[in-house]
Amino acid sequence: MRLDGMQVTVVGAGVAGLAAALALARRGAAVTVLEQADAIREVGAGLQVSPNGAAVLRALGLGPALAAAGLRAEAVQLFDGPTGRPVLRLDLARGEYRFVHRADLIALLRDGALAAGVGLRLLTRVVGVDLSGPRPSVTDASGRVHDADLLVGADGLRSRVHAALNGTVAPFFTHQVAWRTTIPCAPGEAAVAEVHMGPGRHVVS
Repeated sequence: MRLDGMQVTVVGAGVAGLAAALALARRGAAVTVLEQADAIREVGAGLQVSPNGAAVLRALGLGPALAAAGLRAEAVQLFDGPTGRPVLRLDLARGEYRFVHRADLIALLRDGALAAGVGLRLLTRVVGVDLSGPRPSVTDASGRVHDADLLVGADGLRSRVHAALNGTVAPFFTHQVAWRTTIPCAPGEAAVAEVHMGPGRHVVS
C-alpha cells in the first residue's frame, strides 16, 4: 500500500522510531522525526538480531549494511555458572542471527532513513501532545506545533505520546540490574554467545 501524500511525525529517534520512519518513507509518506538529543548516538551494548529482525532490515533495504555491521552468529552456549559445566548449545546456523553493537544498528537505520528522505529535527523536545482535533499534533519546547496525518510515539520510557493515549504510568523499579561493557572480538574468534547461569543472576558474553 502506498502512502503518498501522508504526513507523518515520529517522536523519538531510537531503533523503533528510525525503523518506523524508514518503513513509512519507503511507502511514500513524508516523514519527520523529532529527537530531543543534539545528535543521533547510542552507547548501548551488544544486541542479537534474530532472523525475523534480519528479515525486516532486509525489507527496509538494509541487508548489506547489517551484514557489514554484525557478525553472523553460530551458536549460544549455556554454562552452569558456579561449576563452568556446559549445559546446552543452541545452534543458530539455520537462520540469520547477527551479533551487532547497538550503536551500529542505530547508525545504519539513521543512514537508511536519511537516504529515504526522512526529515530529522534534533534538539526538539516534545512537551505536549494534542489528540483532540482531526489531526494529531505535538508541541515542542520552543512552542512550535507539529501536526500530521499520523503520529508515531517512539519516545521511550517516559513517552508523552503514550501518556496522551493511555494516561500517565509511573516507571517502577523491577529489582533487576544489568551491568554492560563491550569487549572487542578478536579476528577468527568463533561467533558464539556464552551464557553463564547462576542463582538469581547470569553473565552473557
